[in-house]
Amino acid sequence: MAKNISQSNVKKHMVCFSYAAYAKILINHLKSTDIPIERGLSDAELASIEATFSFTFPPDLRYILQEGLPVGPGFPNWRASSAQQLNLILNLPALGLFKQVSEGSLWCLSWGARPERGGVNTGLEKVKALLRKAPVLVPVYRNCYIPCKPNLAGNPVFYIDSQSARVLDFDVTGFFREFGMAHAPAWAPKEARMVEFWSDVAARGDTRGWWSGKLGGGWLDEVCWRLREGGWKEEEVREMMMMDGCGGEMESGNQVIGRVGLLSLVLLRGGWTREDVVYSLGLHDQNEVVDENGGRQPFKKVKKLQLTKLIPSGP
Repeated sequence: MAKNISQSNVKKHMVCFSYAAYAKILINHLKSTDIPIERGLSDAELASIEATFSFTFPPDLRYILQEGLPVGPGFPNWRASSAQQLNLILNLPALGLFKQVSEGSLWCLSWGARPERGGVNTGLEKVKALLRKAPVLVPVYRNCYIPCKPNLAGNPVFYIDSQSARVLDFDVTGFFREFGMAHAPAWAPKEARMVEFWSDVAARGDTRGWWSGKLGGGWLDEVCWRLREGGWKEEEVREMMMMDGCGGEMESGNQVIGRVGLLSLVLLRGGWTREDVVYSLGLHDQNEVVDENGGRQPFKKVKKLQLTKLIPSGP
């Protein structure tokens, strides 16, 4: 009995030292959970898919698909699905980004200046141009994707839909732990690798909090990035922006004003000038601000009292 328990524990915590060994253990595990698995993709099939859709499978995902092809609900069927169906799945991340950009809820500083109000088409054209140069996101499961570049094992898995974008796991092996896969390969990364374009998008989507949505109009998202540019550490930015850890629920106009006031006070006490705070909050070039009822008013019509609430005159 003791011997059996010992062997069971060894299996549970087994460490894989090769892509092929990990892929075999994973596919067997998925079969044991009743996920339909077909024979793996051949070299010819993989080459045909890559030529058709102009991307290369990263090595870790390639080994998995060669060992066995998951075809259960949510998994892309690289063999049986039509080119049109696969094209749709491949284009979903871009469509999700376009929706967020058109609604004004997403813009990365690395993309350049945010288009002026009414310049949605200009913003979309900019993002489309950047996407043409960005690594293709290869679907793994539902809204979970892995970038094809760099063509190395260990690329992060991104979750992207029409409302958010974030790093879901450091790599594909971390993702499959969500399916109860306990075996850890020796190469599993301890942090997410930076990926051109997509890491910026995910970081932006992951730092939005109480100010998100139409109420904030997207302008408070700039604060996170300007604070980082000013030398603040990530944990300091999160602490300041989340304040008391109120999650991502949208708040009323009065609550937003109060929180901006608190954030301003923190910055002033940290040695920032009032002009620096105004710049960081993006108020120096905004035509509108949020009023106490959560509506938007022309900047010049906002009462001096509201500006005092937004930006304290001193620490």
